[in-house]
Amino acid sequence: MPILDIYPTQGCYAPSEVIKLLVEVAVETTGTSYLRLEIQHLAEPAEVRTYSVELISGHQTVPIEWSSPLATGGYAVRAELQSTDGTPISQAATVLDVLPCWTAFPRYGFLSDFSKHRLDPDTTLLELARFHINGLLFYDWQYRHDQLLAPSDEYIDPLGRPLSIHTVRKLVEAAHRHGMAAMPYLTVYAASAKFWRSHLDWALFDETGHPIPFGDHFLGLMNPSKDNPWCKHILGEAKHTLGEIPFDGLHIDQYGEPKRAWDAQHEPVNLPHTFVEFIQAARIQHPDKAILFNAVGNWPIEALATAPLDFLYIEVWPPEVEYNHLARIVLNAVQRSYGKPVVIALYLPADYPTNILLADAVILACGGTRIELGEQARLLADPYFPRHQQIPPELLIEMRRFYDYAVRSGEWLGSYNLSTQERKIWADGELNPGSVFLGGSVWSVVHHLPDGLCISLVNMTGLDNPCWNVAHPAPTPCQELPVRLKYPQEPGWAFWACPEQDSGPQALDFKFDSGELRFVIPHLRYSGVINIHD
Repeated sequence: MPILDIYPTQGCYAPSEVIKLLVEVAVETTGTSYLRLEIQHLAEPAEVRTYSVELISGHQTVPIEWSSPLATGGYAVRAELQSTDGTPISQAATVLDVLPCWTAFPRYGFLSDFSKHRLDPDTTLLELARFHINGLLFYDWQYRHDQLLAPSDEYIDPLGRPLSIHTVRKLVEAAHRHGMAAMPYLTVYAASAKFWRSHLDWALFDETGHPIPFGDHFLGLMNPSKDNPWCKHILGEAKHTLGEIPFDGLHIDQYGEPKRAWDAQHEPVNLPHTFVEFIQAARIQHPDKAILFNAVGNWPIEALATAPLDFLYIEVWPPEVEYNHLARIVLNAVQRSYGKPVVIALYLPADYPTNILLADAVILACGGTRIELGEQARLLADPYFPRHQQIPPELLIEMRRFYDYAVRSGEWLGSYNLSTQERKIWADGELNPGSVFLGGSVWSVVHHLPDGLCISLVNMTGLDNPCWNVAHPAPTPCQELPVRLKYPQEPGWAFWACPEQDSGPQALDFKFDSGELRFVIPHLRYSGVINIHD
């Protein structure tokens, strides 16, 4: 009678919300059993709850819920099915997350099928809840780039796909039922070719005075400056949309090019400044909604980092193809924004499993997350989101284990943007040379907290300057990895957590002598985190 799976019904929960888990069981004999749950926050003592459950022969999904509030944070949940005499039968584990707002620790996913006959929304979102996705980008849901809502329920999008506003509404409602925010896609300056050609005085122009198209004249680029009529028009479309559909904010896109443009009077348009003004106008118009803006190719991150965005969304492209480029992009964004969360868009095919796992590890270690999961837990493998790919079962298991780890250890990893925390970040050998010494090719990112230290590790052993866009082998696992670092005083305790541990963190035996702390990491495959508490 094994437990086949256990998972939360929501991507995250509010602190006062009833928490519901689903336990899938393969039952051989009808009867009464007990389900014992251990719920643990970081290294704190686990809370134990026991439930009597009536099981029926066959495959059964058992709902478990409790209403007592949990404090903000990520929780490891370990379930043990027991016979009536307390004998253990089977075990499984998951995590759950409690957040005041999803943008405090975004785990962004996507939806791209808005057809009338798409798969049932709740089935799709329950699959994503297993990975604790708490925000969804509704990609290319709109009627036109310059007219977001269609004049009828059913419509054809600019690329010929039949879509339905009724489906969009159902998906938004389902997202809210499953603890996920729904974010509509729109562009800051793209308009359909017909609209563009009839409003050329609103357009952006190149240095030679020609209006700027996008693609094969599929779209035209408009001038989003605050005094240009296009700005009022597209913000009006956004306001109308949020008044008609209960989306949770705006996901605003740009295309990364051009970086220099002129208006109809051939006056230069300062695009970074214009983007920030557009964001500010959207924020004023929607003070209680999440506002996001795509920094394509990490541009213009200097301007966007201090704009009133809820978190930074960065689309990474060549030539930034090395893993250390990813690390520097995330660390730079965290530092420039004074600690805002960072979400990275990076397009990798499903047949690059090592690249996917290593990229995720690097990004998380530096304080960010990655948008990569969407429809039926499929992979975001292309900048046109509907071209998502099926994930091989082995990789899907690895990714789910990684997402559990990210939530379970998020407060240590620096992923939570909580106002009560003060955090300073260093990259070993770059911003704080000599702070951490590790054997082998192991990267470290140091998070200094008011009550201690966290060190995120990423294993690069055996890899010679690998790039995320070129297939490469997995890093060589490290066993019994010695660590020594300078520390001002003997700490109270030290713990180790990694994706391969499905329960709470592991206590580390350490030695402290003359300002140096020493201990051994038992196993490092891709990533893990050390927490040292004073």
